[in-house]
Amino acid sequence: MKKNKLAKAIAPLLLSVSISASSADIQNQSGATGNSNFIPLGGGSVLWDQTANASGNGAPDQDFEAAFDVYDSWGADDFVVNSFGWSISRVNTVGTQSLGGSAVSVDVEFLSDAGGSPGAVMCSYAGVVPTSQTAGSFQIDLPGSCDLTPGTYWLAIQTNQDFGGGNGQHFWSNATVQTGNPGHWVNPGDGFGSGCTTWTPQTTCGVGGGVNPDFLFQIEGSILPPPVVPSLNWLGLALMFLTLGFVGHKFIRKQDA
Repeated sequence: MKKNKLAKAIAPLLLSVSISASSADIQNQSGATGNSNFIPLGGGSVLWDQTANASGNGAPDQDFEAAFDVYDSWGADDFVVNSFGWSISRVNTVGTQSLGGSAVSVDVEFLSDAGGSPGAVMCSYAGVVPTSQTAGSFQIDLPGSCDLTPGTYWLAIQTNQDFGGGNGQHFWSNATVQTGNPGHWVNPGDGFGSGCTTWTPQTTCGVGGGVNPDFLFQIEGSILPPPVVPSLNWLGLALMFLTLGFVGHKFIRKQDA
């Protein structure tokens, strides 16, 4: 009986030590760059390609298990929709795994631009299983297209993956060259101690080495067609000419008066 009481008393202490030791292994940078050699699986043309200028590092973008919730974080980077708008069907991201683990799924969001930072959510896809993943680089086919009108938007990514059990961490690889606004990062629980509990440029947060301004990603889909201009049939044309004739007649009578 005494042994059982002793075991119950020290169990929380052992758990605390175990969690502390494991959390000490959670890092804010990868020190490596993922593979950007994507093989298109069909589904759309490349609308935005930001996979060049790899930095050799990456920032954490992971939803951990409950024991490490304070480390949960997102990454986001902006892109510009041109033409008449885009219908986005796939996202490719370049990343790495610290221990060779794999993602259970990925959360994907497209957000509006709020003065150079991520704003309101335009499209949200939770728990999407990547079509393929190679050492942390993902091809993510969206369950439904995200249609966006011309303008600046943000792609936000979070990998759903436990740290324990040999899975380790996922990192979204960085770019050395900034395109548009700098990539942003957020860690609401501030487990990394950066103070970035709201969207903040990743260089300010010190993640991914603290010097690389952007993330590596690619967007696929199709360009939306131009808006349809209504055409007039014979009845519409007749009404238009009658209206013009009536207006013209009144104008002439007014001038004669």
